[in-house]
Amino acid sequence: MAFPLPGRVFQLSKGPGRIYLPGPAFFTVALIFPNSYRIGMANLGFHTVFHTLCQHDDLRVERFFVSPDSLKGHIRSIESGSHLGNFDLLLFSLSFESDYTNLVRALISAQVDLRALDRDDSQPMVIAGGVAASINPEPVAPFADAFVLGDFEAAAASFMASLPGLLDTSAPRRRRLSRFADSVPGAYVPAFYTPRWNKTGDFSGWEGSAGRPFPVKTALMRKPLDTAPHSCFVTPESVFSNIFLIETSRGCSRGCRFCAAGFVYRPFRPWPARAIENALKHCDDTDRIGLIGLEVLGRRDAETFCQKLIDAGLKLSFSSLRADSVSPGFAAILKKSGAKVATIAPEAGSQRLRDVINKNLDEDQIVEAAVILAEAGIPNLKLYFMMGLPFEHDDDIEAIGDLVKRLHREIRPMGRARGRMGEITVSVSTFVPKAWTPFQWAKFPDNRVLKRRRSALSRMLGPVPNTRVKLDSARGAWIQAILSRGDRRLADVLEVVTMKGTGWRKALDEAGLTRSGPWHHPPGLDEALPWDIVGHRVRKSYLAREWRRAEKGLTTSPCRLSGCRDCGACGPITVTGR
Repeated sequence: MAFPLPGRVFQLSKGPGRIYLPGPAFFTVALIFPNSYRIGMANLGFHTVFHTLCQHDDLRVERFFVSPDSLKGHIRSIESGSHLGNFDLLLFSLSFESDYTNLVRALISAQVDLRALDRDDSQPMVIAGGVAASINPEPVAPFADAFVLGDFEAAAASFMASLPGLLDTSAPRRRRLSRFADSVPGAYVPAFYTPRWNKTGDFSGWEGSAGRPFPVKTALMRKPLDTAPHSCFVTPESVFSNIFLIETSRGCSRGCRFCAAGFVYRPFRPWPARAIENALKHCDDTDRIGLIGLEVLGRRDAETFCQKLIDAGLKLSFSSLRADSVSPGFAAILKKSGAKVATIAPEAGSQRLRDVINKNLDEDQIVEAAVILAEAGIPNLKLYFMMGLPFEHDDDIEAIGDLVKRLHREIRPMGRARGRMGEITVSVSTFVPKAWTPFQWAKFPDNRVLKRRRSALSRMLGPVPNTRVKLDSARGAWIQAILSRGDRRLADVLEVVTMKGTGWRKALDEAGLTRSGPWHHPPGLDEALPWDIVGHRVRKSYLAREWRRAEKGLTTSPCRLSGCRDCGACGPITVTGR
């Protein structure tokens, strides 16, 4: 059964998760997730935009996904199999920098001009949003007519009201975009701003059109939602198979210095209990509930809320757990939900490096959480670590091995008692410097050092029974690092890589970008940055202060939900808690 939306009739068509939208519409919108169906249908932001658009009877909205299979021919919609080029508006949801090449592929499939400045008045409008765009839209800015930056919920009403004028092809394209920028919160039209570079090829600043605001402030929800964001529908083909997802909070109060979401989504907003309960009313397809953001709630609130769901006969799943919030009661809830694995993210092995990244977590808390989970009968443990973090040394990698070995010793007796040893999975990702974090000034880890440390960790943990190490793609992380701190010149690289299959190093060299740009060498604290065009509420001076504290290994306390003006995010806003 599909999610009931006011004013529209939804019917399931053949195939899991497909929806048939009957009747004509005045405008047609292609909502595009430039990744696979499995990943897109696990993305609550994508669900939220689809839900919002489908409430309007004058719009026909169809979903598109860009996967290897879809690239064999024209990309077609899930709903009706329509060709992407037949729509008035191409609306992209960008969550990952690695999907930017798929954005280019989608535009090629739609048979529109790749560059926004080359499109005439008759061509579809191309607009993008999503967290990746809100962090740094510049690498794909030449491909988009406009972006909607920040919380879509805050811009939705104005966005919907603007569509008749925006999609009126009888008016000049630039005039339509000007009105769009003037009327929609978070609207950013790249054509109205000109980036500048110095003689050495480094970014030097922005030149804006007369009367245009700089920076472009992101859209921000100023009041709690009546209903928390949730799945429009569930499907077995999602990464989270047959799970109804609910966002319990937006952002995070912890302030980990590598985490872009923790800064661009400030102020931290836990949704009121009534908003979460209202979201639950729309779940009638499954008894499996996925709670997003629960790890940052207070322990007592989390346990009380989760126990209520268990008593109602629901099964719960979680993305990861904050080690200092795991209690015997909470572990029992996980067990009752049928959990076979629990996930904890220490991020670093040594206390020194955890202080550098501001994890605010010590080894005893990590071990205690693992023991509690094992005693509750949850056999498997997954641990997330990062490698290549700023100010990392060889002994920090050794500390990862020591921590994992200690955890193995501590939880092994519980496995023996139940007659079956569980598995510890050590998942190691390569650190990627992200815009709008204190680590935006960090250097990407040296490949030779990274390779040596990855090998050392594998050797350390290889002999440990029932333990396996999963390493990410260092090359993929390097590409992501280029795009995460990139500027508009990378559009040339994206085109060449996508259309000609050229390797990234060669493409950068051909574009003359091998030795310039913040992806090549870390920018200075006082330098202009390409992503300064985005007006997040966190002050750049605060991020610089946090970088200096990281250099000294000093921690910063988690956000307070009221009475704090440290980073600038809260300002006059009063954040309403649970």
